[in-house]
Amino acid sequence: MDTTLDILKVIHVVNAILMAWPFYALVTVNQRGSLGPPLGDRADTYMENIIKNRALPCFVLQGTALASGLLLVFLRGMGLNALVANPILGLKSLLLLIIAALLTYVHTTLQPQIDALFARAGGQLVPQELGQQITKLRLRRKRMASVCLFVVLTAAMLGVQTWAPFPYWLTIVLVIGIAALARRAYSGVRRWM
Repeated sequence: MDTTLDILKVIHVVNAILMAWPFYALVTVNQRGSLGPPLGDRADTYMENIIKNRALPCFVLQGTALASGLLLVFLRGMGLNALVANPILGLKSLLLLIIAALLTYVHTTLQPQIDALFARAGGQLVPQELGQQITKLRLRRKRMASVCLFVVLTAAMLGVQTWAPFPYWLTIVLVIGIAALARRAYSGVRRWM
């Protein structure tokens, strides 16, 4: 039984690490922004393909994190009431649902709108009016990625505390640090990040 729990812990932690994708999406988006015009060139096609093709793997990672987390709870002899009895575990579960909701919105609403606008350009450089619409949607997607990054890192930090909570002041300091990191990743290209 201990080996099974250890394997599940590793699976759960690896999934949490791989869910850091929003950070890399922000780096990619910021790098594209630093290239400047024209909109609709090969850099845009490359970036959009990377971003939209990560949705399914992200859903799989979220499902695996949920399944492995619930298995860890059940194999410890607890039921779903542990999500209420252990507030950190409950909050972590809620954050996972928030991540899934954000990704669902981006995947089903924002990305199809962006793709449709690029398709209207017909593979050519994007006219200014379409470019403004694309830029607005990309900015919304970028904001969502920064929120997702904050939520993923906060959930990971709480995961460390699931069975042995930190003092409240330390948790607050760490959440502020995570918010600063997400803000920095959102705000642009940096040499050291």
